[in-house]
Amino acid sequence: MKPQRVVITLAIALLAGAQTAEASSDAGGGAGGAVLEFVGLVLASGCFVVSWRVLAYVRGGRLASAWQWLISAFFLFAAGQALAFLAHLMLAPLASHIVIFLRIVGLVFLLVGVIRMRKALA
Repeated sequence: MKPQRVVITLAIALLAGAQTAEASSDAGGGAGGAVLEFVGLVLASGCFVVSWRVLAYVRGGRLASAWQWLISAFFLFAAGQALAFLAHLMLAPLASHIVIFLRIVGLVFLLVGVIRMRKALA
């Protein structure tokens, strides 16, 4: 499987898990939704850390710009997941629109990063 497809598949899985957790939360789903939010947070944070390490290897190269976009995308996903997790635990009052906005902007950044990577490798 190509790396871009893996990244896109992980992003879709992350969003699907978060949407499932949100639906579970709205239906009074208890701890199951919190677990999914936490798993999404861990995965997004892991992607952020790995992307940061890869950027250190390609610093100044043709792929550096693409990896900067990917780092930003994973940071936005992690921030959205952290806010959703805190809201699910009722530790932070938060409108769900903020989390959805962060996820959409994260997807746009992910798309831009993949496009720039494709252009650099072509």
